Amino acid sequence: MKFSFVSLRLKSLYIYVFIILIFQLIIRYPYIIENYYSNLVYNNVSYLIILFFNKFQFSLGDLLYIFIPIVIFFKLKKTNTRRKNINICLQFLLGVYIFFNIQWGLNYHRVPLQEKLTITKNYSLNQLKKTTLYFINKTNKIHEKISENDSISVKFNNDLILESLLSIKNSSYNKNQKLNRTIKKSLFSLPLSYMGFSGYINPFTIEAHFNTNIAKLNIPTTICHEIAHQLGYSAENEANYISIEATLNSKNEYVNYSGSTFALKYLLNEMYLNDKKVFDELIKKVNVGVLKNYKEASDEWKKYKNPLEKYFKKSYDIYLKVNNQTKGIKTYNLVVDLLVNKYPNQES
Repeated sequence: MKFSFVSLRLKSLYIYVFIILIFQLIIRYPYIIENYYSNLVYNNVSYLIILFFNKFQFSLGDLLYIFIPIVIFFKLKKTNTRRKNINICLQFLLGVYIFFNIQWGLNYHRVPLQEKLTITKNYSLNQLKKTTLYFINKTNKIHEKISENDSISVKFNNDLILESLLSIKNSSYNKNQKLNRTIKKSLFSLPLSYMGFSGYINPFTIEAHFNTNIAKLNIPTTICHEIAHQLGYSAENEANYISIEATLNSKNEYVNYSGSTFALKYLLNEMYLNDKKVFDELIKKVNVGVLKNYKEASDEWKKYKNPLEKYFKKSYDIYLKVNNQTKGIKTYNLVVDLLVNKYPNQES
């Protein structure tokens, strides 16, 4: 009986390893993942999963993150050998890895949006300057419409959740227009704040969450970013791009302002890294009220600044690199490539 049990455990491990090897083979072919997983399997299966979890106002995924470690702890406590404990942990980790990829993670290996939009990765400093100017003008115009004057920051009377969800629902990247998207308030908002994260998607339940402690300026773009992940766009730069496009196309000017300031921030940061002299020229063109909004949002984060944040960010950097995001946490900044190639010739 003991031999049969051990044999069964070994067979399970062999099956897990075999499935992982299949994954390693499939991820070499982005077009297969794009056509058969992302656009077919994930698109249809996620519809049903999201439909189910939408019935709950709270996050079941967050509860699972709390409950499962407790179950594993007591299970390990009951076993009487170190070998069994190692076996349980190994099977659990392999199972989580497989489930992660089947449920959502393979989207990391789909055809990059940049390639689908036939966008070049290289752009000139002049193109960057032109795009930054476009967003400065756009941001200033929206700001002047919704504030008393150009020296006063925009005040948000509500968190614009419904308006933000509507903007991403109407996005051209949303293939399930009939499905009402939902965003959930994270049960871990306080820890998230100390870790320096605005939101996340649970890859097992595909529930999208946002940190309730972030500045209201950033709520619309955070919501649209996390829903973009839910749509199957795992790459951070792509989620940023879809978020910006969705918020800019919203009928709500406050949501527009959130998207425009979000895009402008990345462009100004990139300009600062490339040419500080040009950056100094451009920053003077931004309304004082807009700069005040940036400062207010920054001050919110400073409340939670702590020495451990950099280690959390480093861990996430490793996670992204393991999942085909070679630039790690810097992947977020690659949204500039997409913006420069789309907006430089548009009129503000």
